[in-house]
Amino acid sequence: MDMKFKTTKEYKKIKRNFIFLNLCFGFCYFLIFICSGFCIDFIIFSLNVGDIIYILISFFCLIASVSFLSLLIIGHIIQVKEFRVTVFKKQLLPLEIINNGVLGKGTMLRPVRRGDDKIE
Repeated sequence: MDMKFKTTKEYKKIKRNFIFLNLCFGFCYFLIFICSGFCIDFIIFSLNVGDIIYILISFFCLIASVSFLSLLIIGHIIQVKEFRVTVFKKQLLPLEIINNGVLGKGTMLRPVRRGDDKIE
């Protein structure tokens, strides 16, 4: 693999984009945490007052935030895998050029020795 790729401008651009998206995901995680805390506080407050409508509304908001959290986690996992695959493909590109574009077709970079030097 080409380790020089990790010093290029293209890699730095991909890495910067990846870090920015991770910060956005972290911000969304923090917002969901805060929203869930407010929903739980509101449920406790509504239990003291005795309003069933406020309890149902805040319970619905809590369920929605947990559902959104699961979708956010799935999106984050997909984004991390996409970054790893992109970097891996970019590192393998010079090897594919050296091998005339036949990398991944079951061929090796060095030919396998053929001959009568088998152990009997």
